[in-house]
Amino acid sequence: MVRKYGFLAVMAVSALLLAAPPAHAQAFLTPGGPLVHNPNFQDRCNGGVRQVSDVGVEGRRFTGWNFGVVGGGGESGRFDPVPVLQTKVALTQGCINAHFSAIVGSQATYGAALAPTTLFQVTLSYVDPITGVVGPPQHLYGHWETPYGLYGPAVAIGAERDVDTFGANFFGRIGQASGEFLPGTYIVDVWWAGGFPGGGGALGAAFVLKLYQE
Repeated sequence: MVRKYGFLAVMAVSALLLAAPPAHAQAFLTPGGPLVHNPNFQDRCNGGVRQVSDVGVEGRRFTGWNFGVVGGGGESGRFDPVPVLQTKVALTQGCINAHFSAIVGSQATYGAALAPTTLFQVTLSYVDPITGVVGPPQHLYGHWETPYGLYGPAVAIGAERDVDTFGANFFGRIGQASGEFLPGTYIVDVWWAGGFPGGGGALGAAFVLKLYQE
């Protein structure tokens, strides 16, 4: 276990929620559980910037994956199994800050194959220094953990007419204390899906992930 939460317990209980999505859960900001981060207090991560790295793709991308379907990628398995962006970082004691942006297409302009809302998730996956085995994805601080009342940390946007530009910030502490990521090498992934309920995927372009290490 890399981050010192009850991660396995979280995922075990979450599996029960994933198996039977509540019919009444319609709004993105619907509370649910269990949670990894305590939503009732302000978290923080302080330090000076030591390194900046960027990864991006400008071309148009489409995913047919919908958040209502399990068995995909990301933490909770509710996203397209192929991340829209991926990079690798070596993290030392301190903080990691991430900024993600994209242009997202609307259902109104680009058709019924799209969901009204597009969901994104940014995760770290620990790479074992001896075996090279990549651990499970774990989301950075800054997501809503229970979209539509289901466990599947995400941020979201609903493009209104043609396209909207989306931006979000995330952070995580690197160290040995409870709630921190252990120092080491990580795969950083950006996952996406169309919003639940109602079906449909997502369309986007100009995806950029900027990472700051403090």
